[in-house]
Amino acid sequence: MDLPEQNGFRAGARRVWRVAGQTLVEAVRLRLTGLLTAVGAGLVLMALWLRTFNFGAAELKFVADFGLGVMSLLGTLLAALSTAHLTFRDMDGGLVAVVLTRRVGRGEYLAGKAAGVAALLALFVATLALVLGVLLAVRGTQIGAAFVPLPVFLQACALVWLKLTLVAAMTLLVCSYAGSELFAVCAGLLLAVVAHLRPFTQAEGWLAWLRVWPNLGLFDAEPLLAGASLGVAGLLGLAGYWALFVGLFTALAVYVFRHREI
Repeated sequence: MDLPEQNGFRAGARRVWRVAGQTLVEAVRLRLTGLLTAVGAGLVLMALWLRTFNFGAAELKFVADFGLGVMSLLGTLLAALSTAHLTFRDMDGGLVAVVLTRRVGRGEYLAGKAAGVAALLALFVATLALVLGVLLAVRGTQIGAAFVPLPVFLQACALVWLKLTLVAAMTLLVCSYAGSELFAVCAGLLLAVVAHLRPFTQAEGWLAWLRVWPNLGLFDAEPLLAGASLGVAGLLGLAGYWALFVGLFTALAVYVFRHREI
């Protein structure tokens, strides 16, 4: 029989923390992470050149919209690719079986994976947000214009992170039963596309069934940059919406993974 301290909440949290830490280390070392981060930073900086093709919009808003769009697009790729790769690398290499023999439950293992990928996405968003923030500050000083306050900019970046972690949770669910990494990546990206179609299901039609799927359009940062304010109630509502679906996808992934042969 296991000792109480080995089965308690604190012991379980420590095991999840260890898996998350190892996942983060492995994820940071991936060439994919460095490549997407470098490409993202380059594209954000390229916004200064692309602004000459902008038709009428304010320059700083165009740069911010473009930068957040790059962050969201490349972050979605990183969320799906890193989740699938890290999960299947462990399964194909036999590391999962080794970890599960060390009193780490399957639910704790998947929770640690999810937390590690979420930390990776936070670093990714923070890095590109820093590049974009410096670019906006420097360019704003040059042209003598002011942009949105720093808290609003940080809220916009936080919305991007919430969206990316939701994509990672969808991909994790696919990984719990998929037989190959390629299928998991493609299915995860497809589910993200479906979630982006959710805003078009308000009217009656053949897309009405998508109403049960999460709406990634709620996490778009453009309204914030345009001057809209979510307020405390709005932010708490979005956080609760995000927590509901991330928890649901993770719980389903744990349930399926517990019945999977390793």
